[in-house]
Amino acid sequence: MKSIAFLFLLVLLSWQLSAQVESTVFKNSSQEYSKSKVPFFTNRPIVVNEDNSYTFQNSFTDKTNTLYFCSYDFENDSIEVNYRAINVSDKYPEEPIKNNVFYQMYQNTRMDRGIRNFYFVVGGYGKSFKTQVHSYMKRLKTNYGDSLFNDAAIVVFAWGTEDKAYRYYNALRASKRGAADFAIFQHMLEDFVTDEKFFETHPDDLTISILFSSMGNEMFRQYLINREKQNIPLVKTYNRILFVGSVAPRNEFEAGNAFCNLNEMADTVDVFVNSKDVLLKLSSVAHLKNRMGNKGPKDPEELESYINVLDIKKIITMKDMKGLGHDYLLTNPVLQDNILEATNENLHEKDRKVEQMADTK
Repeated sequence: MKSIAFLFLLVLLSWQLSAQVESTVFKNSSQEYSKSKVPFFTNRPIVVNEDNSYTFQNSFTDKTNTLYFCSYDFENDSIEVNYRAINVSDKYPEEPIKNNVFYQMYQNTRMDRGIRNFYFVVGGYGKSFKTQVHSYMKRLKTNYGDSLFNDAAIVVFAWGTEDKAYRYYNALRASKRGAADFAIFQHMLEDFVTDEKFFETHPDDLTISILFSSMGNEMFRQYLINREKQNIPLVKTYNRILFVGSVAPRNEFEAGNAFCNLNEMADTVDVFVNSKDVLLKLSSVAHLKNRMGNKGPKDPEELESYINVLDIKKIITMKDMKGLGHDYLLTNPVLQDNILEATNENLHEKDRKVEQMADTK
């Protein structure tokens, strides 16, 4: 019995000492900068084609516990896989990450290119991988030219499943599973931004924003709910969190709900409200539940000062309505300019804080 107990203890200790997130840096990946290359990460499984090329699976809803960090070259329509992170536990990760990819991303963007803006985009459900990455980046390039790509690192999370919009029950299931994979990304980012020793010798002047569109809002909500259950405290990670076309319930900012303490994660939260969003109207009727994206947060006059509610119905155009008034993020130039202006304001605010700290010293 002593021998069995000893063996059990060895197994338990070896399990506890193993890293919760296993990371792999692919040595054959090119780190050379190219204006046409944009980073993205995804939890979709890799599909190897007959010609030995690869892409990422479209029809998938399971939790993968795996993230691939990649780059997409929109000039020659090619993908490069640079890094893989696997969560070997069913719990959200909490331990330090070995070979964290964000240090390399920092080197490539901040040190080599002088870019200080990081802009993460978490799209909605029902999109193919090609729509999430290829088409999205090409539309960004068309709308903004080089200006945005020279001023910010745009990083897309290509998650979810290509599915019909009416299959809302599939979307909810996918968002819950996607939340566990998003937890890997969020923990890695937090691990990086809180590395005080690293930033003693490196410029700590980054601004980081994250935008959740459509069902991406529900995925984020599920992530926060599960994080709270695991008693993981929030970490100030973002200058700005943006909710666009949000399917989240209207009362999520109330005490005890998922969004109630987002000031512990971000300086500012922007909620875009479009009452002309037909898709959210249909969803509200079908499920007898109003959505934040078309009705706005409940009791807006009682919201904390860090939350901005932006009514954009007056700027919605006929072109925006082709997507049932829901897919306006990349079709509305006024909204694009407003988001870009807010992103630039993050930089100005960061500079003001740095100057204030310098004056106090």
